Amino acid sequence: MFGFSFHGAPRPPFDALIRQLLVPSGLTRENCGLPMIVSIDIPSGWHVEQGDIEGTGLRPDMLVSLTAPKLCARKLTGSHHFLGGRFVPPEVANRYSLRLPKYPGTAMCVRIGKPLSVDVASLRENYVSPDFLEENVKDDPIKQFQEWFDDAVAAGLREPNAMALATADKDGHPSVRMVLLKGFDERGFVWYTNYESRKAHEILENPHASLLFFWEALHRQVRIEGSVEKVPEEESDEYFHSRPRGSQIGALASNQSSVIPGRHVLHQAYDELQAKYTDGKLIPRPEHWGGYRLKPKAIEFWQGQPSRLHDRLLYSRTEINGKQNWKIERLAP
Repeated sequence: MFGFSFHGAPRPPFDALIRQLLVPSGLTRENCGLPMIVSIDIPSGWHVEQGDIEGTGLRPDMLVSLTAPKLCARKLTGSHHFLGGRFVPPEVANRYSLRLPKYPGTAMCVRIGKPLSVDVASLRENYVSPDFLEENVKDDPIKQFQEWFDDAVAAGLREPNAMALATADKDGHPSVRMVLLKGFDERGFVWYTNYESRKAHEILENPHASLLFFWEALHRQVRIEGSVEKVPEEESDEYFHSRPRGSQIGALASNQSSVIPGRHVLHQAYDELQAKYTDGKLIPRPEHWGGYRLKPKAIEFWQGQPSRLHDRLLYSRTEINGKQNWKIERLAP
């Protein structure tokens, strides 16, 4: 609904529209079956400074103030107040003595005031999914993973190849981080990183790891355990030179996991390398950068179901008559 006045009663047709959105005294919006209301800058029908003067007008659940909150925002009773617009000329901020919150990162809006308190223990999702049955799965877990991965891509999920990589040092102290899957086949699952990073040192001491994919929109996760080895150098070379040129320079510029005094160190190293390779010549893959492959010994597929009665099918390697095969077992959720 577009249109507002800085003062005075709303004009047709907005007056009739606003009346339809009013919540009767003593009731809530949910009781009346009315939609949640988000107002932009000045709620329709409000005075720009005094707000809802009569106290009988629109009561938005959320207000998004533009550039800076108007005086009427003090009358907001809704739970959510955001500031949008991001850029305020310094002369405007100084003239009106504006003290505005900082925008996080590249966000175009920022919350004003404290967020609602949340009972973490009460946060839960009751999954509803098709049954995931033994008779309907592939005999080979790599083929089953391919099917689920294709589903994640087809669903338009962002970075469906994002995975948590868990490693541990020789004393069993664990660490975990997100990395990107860059290939998989019957030999295993591949990612690339700095060979001098913390995860690389832990893999050197303890060449066993676990991967976890979580596709929330599909109510699915896949957990993979196995041993880890470096991929051949020619594979690392091929992938390194397929990366964007900026990413290649970034791999040279960053001594991953080392302590640095500030971002300026990275920018300085990056700029120097960018100047060095301006002629478009081949950027050499650094010896301390390359790929790893996890060779799976167990792969678990998890499908969320109602009442926490989730489906869990575990593929584990087993030897039958001297041949390696996959055994499929159902695990209790």
